[in-house]
Amino acid sequence: MATSSSSWATVLDFLQSSSSKAIEAFQKAHWDEICRIASKHYNSKGCRALDSVACGMNNVVRMLEFSDGTRWVARVHISSTDSDITRIKLESEVATMQYISQHSSLPVPRILSYDLDPKGPAGVPFILMELIPGTVAMDALGGYNAHRGVIPRRHRPNFYRSVAACHVQITSLRFPKIGIITRTGDGGYEMGPLPGIGGPFETATAFFEAWANSVQFKRNREAITNMMQRGPIPAERMVAIVENFPKQIKAMAARISTHDNGPFPLDHDDFLHSNILVDETNFDVTGIIDWEGACAVPWELVAFPEFIQTLPASFDLPKNYDQNGEPLDEGTKDVWRERRDYVDMVKSFETEDCLLSDCLGSARCQALAYSYGAYTSVGKLGFYDQVIKFVQDNE
Repeated sequence: MATSSSSWATVLDFLQSSSSKAIEAFQKAHWDEICRIASKHYNSKGCRALDSVACGMNNVVRMLEFSDGTRWVARVHISSTDSDITRIKLESEVATMQYISQHSSLPVPRILSYDLDPKGPAGVPFILMELIPGTVAMDALGGYNAHRGVIPRRHRPNFYRSVAACHVQITSLRFPKIGIITRTGDGGYEMGPLPGIGGPFETATAFFEAWANSVQFKRNREAITNMMQRGPIPAERMVAIVENFPKQIKAMAARISTHDNGPFPLDHDDFLHSNILVDETNFDVTGIIDWEGACAVPWELVAFPEFIQTLPASFDLPKNYDQNGEPLDEGTKDVWRERRDYVDMVKSFETEDCLLSDCLGSARCQALAYSYGAYTSVGKLGFYDQVIKFVQDNE
């Protein structure tokens, strides 16, 4: 976590401005017990919970300080309605961070202790981890109020280059199966099933078939119809497009991946500048956090970092592009240029192969990756049928 970030607040400010679920998680935590556990793992030195609190979508984080001035962070999970899935995800996050620390030089917080039992002594699932120097990139240099969550232009080249180096390292961690990382009884690692999908899968084909059989779009027919009242196409057509997408993916599953048998790269599920710590002087990456949801995926689902994401042309309205397929919007043109630069940066760090830069440079792969995320995580309306046609035309 960051040592200085506008996301940190006092306990009072946190209690006045946070969601009811975050406040509930904070209040359920037995902070004296968490400090006692921390002290036990740090030579029995005195420990106290500081007034500094930060909150994300899934976690509340509080700073701990020992009698010698050393600081750790305690991360408390905001309760989920499905405790079994929550525990699986948290166990995998711990295993993933431990695996990364042992098998790469990626700047990931070292886990010092944890208890994922909601009925444990701390009253909540928690993780104790080291404090990594740096500031969350989204909060740097004045935060959202200063630059609306966008990386200042003068810092982008160095920031993108530093992120690209990390991206190469992440995808260089490869596995024989698609799934989440879990610990074995003897202290090793193995791949486990993806929550809600199954597995682990030995081929990309098997993964895409299982995904198509299990995925549920986040909006029902009524919601889609209401959203399309003033849409560019009839609501009935959009409903059909959304409902047919998994069937179309399943029908072409065996033809989607050019690396059907792996090995498969690790993927950070939320690779965004709110989860990347930087040195505010030059925007070098100092840490990558929030690995919940990380897993090994088919290469076709490896996407650009979310701060340079944009709609694939095949997912968007044709009227937004010229006869050469170039975007008409100036902001989108800028993002396309930044993405090309990012691919070149990735290439400069690749040593063993060019699989990441090939994937990022492929319009086919990126159309699939974006559509998969839009359908699975967001419930975004778009021209999934045109994505299917584009993928088929570029097999």
